[in-house]
Amino acid sequence: MMPYALHSYKIDKNGEITVRHVFYGETVKECEHIQDKHADGCESYGPAVDEDRTIDFIEEIDAIPDADELEAADEIEGDG
Repeated sequence: MMPYALHSYKIDKNGEITVRHVFYGETVKECEHIQDKHADGCESYGPAVDEDRTIDFIEEIDAIPDADELEAADEIEGDG
């Protein structure tokens, strides 16, 4: 079974998208659970979810990103 990424674009009150969240999970339900938990604790994202100001889609992915690999890639690439 392939893991999933739930992409959630937050629409600001002015109608622009300036933030994208990505929630990873082994199942769609797990992604949605993580999204709900984040929305419950985030003063900015939570109201957007409650007010239906997000655009969400699920993507099947090859693997959930590995934190150590991402940190190593960032160190190699630097800040620019």
